[in-house]
Amino acid sequence: MADVATAGSLKQDVTVVGLVSGGHFMSHYYTMMLPPLFPLLHNDLGVSYAALGLLLSLKSLSGGTMQLPAGILVDRFGARALLLLGFGIMVSCYFIIASSTSIWLIGALFLLAGIGNAVFHPADYSIMNGTVNESRIGRSFSAHTFAGHLGSALAPAVILGIASFWNWRAAVMISCVVGIVIMAGLMTQWSHIREAEQKPKKKKKAAPVESINPSNTEDAVAAAERELTTWQAVMQIIVSKPMLFLFLFFALQSLGSGGFRNFAVAGLVTLHATPEAIAGSALTGFLFASAFGVLVGGVIADYDKRHALTASIALSLTACIAILVGAVNLHYVVLVGAFTLAGLVQGIIRPARDMMIRNASPKGAVGKAFGFVFSGQAIGGTIAPVVFGLMIDLGRPDFVFYTSGVFMLVCVGAVLGSAHEARKEARARAAHAAAE
Repeated sequence: MADVATAGSLKQDVTVVGLVSGGHFMSHYYTMMLPPLFPLLHNDLGVSYAALGLLLSLKSLSGGTMQLPAGILVDRFGARALLLLGFGIMVSCYFIIASSTSIWLIGALFLLAGIGNAVFHPADYSIMNGTVNESRIGRSFSAHTFAGHLGSALAPAVILGIASFWNWRAAVMISCVVGIVIMAGLMTQWSHIREAEQKPKKKKKAAPVESINPSNTEDAVAAAERELTTWQAVMQIIVSKPMLFLFLFFALQSLGSGGFRNFAVAGLVTLHATPEAIAGSALTGFLFASAFGVLVGGVIADYDKRHALTASIALSLTACIAILVGAVNLHYVVLVGAFTLAGLVQGIIRPARDMMIRNASPKGAVGKAFGFVFSGQAIGGTIAPVVFGLMIDLGRPDFVFYTSGVFMLVCVGAVLGSAHEARKEARARAAHAAAE
């Protein structure tokens, strides 16, 4: 487990969390910036909606592929430099997109932007883990996640508002300027930022990776006590049962929540003939409630360490709401309320899952661990647009909500499986320490 002793003052903690959360806000803002502009891009560039949708899959694909490599680079070279590099790549890509007329160039830039975006989670969590006081780490994680969700919720309204005054290109460029300002803020506050321990103090000589049996809990615990090479640390994460369950959880949750985020409006309009304005209000309630739910979840994560139980209850409630929406044509007030409640509990899940990752991370490998599990989220984000879009094309919009519910229920099993395996490793670690 990555347990870095931190003793930052409240002022320093607020400064650091504010800085990295500002970058995280822009990361999510940029992700949701272009989808609302697709009708304008469709007319301006003369391309199909299918081609525009493929851009999102390209970004998710490259971002997912680079999550673990980004985590390795963060642990090896430091989070601060990698964060600035990734941020710069992303802002540069969108700035060029704003002046481009070639869909092929835009596609290539989406791929590159996904690579830049992959840096944020491993770098931000490494910085917070190395700087923030232990007693405030859960709330800090939740504030960071809240900022990201707030960026997603505000992006459609902000970008469309700016575009209505000028055009979509000016709106994207103005958003890039805001990103540059936040980058400058990071650079001026560099002295406040520390990072999670990158190289653990040497305790025992590293054993050859082939001599460690990953299926043996005692071997896994013994490996955690040794100083590991980068390759051994990566292998330890990949074969860690708690981490594998968390990877599965991230992929399935991304698939499940993707139905709500990306296809709720189309699904409701097609399934229940819900007016677009009401369907849009339901989605807005989901997004904003999700952001504020993260703050609630952060308080819960600091005061109740049963993170798997918190996540399981929230996931089960979300699944019930999704199935209900698919089965019943709810009155619009009830519909908006149901989506808002679903967003709230989805937000509560985030800090709990982040704490589970942190607790299961090998010492000195926080960046790699977050990079590995978030690659599961990116994979789900790549698949979801195709799967749920096909359901609507085939005339089964109800499957959007039913499938979302099923994915959430399976997520409960993944969360509980990770917690069970983590407890087994903790017991083995205690027995190993007692034997010495």
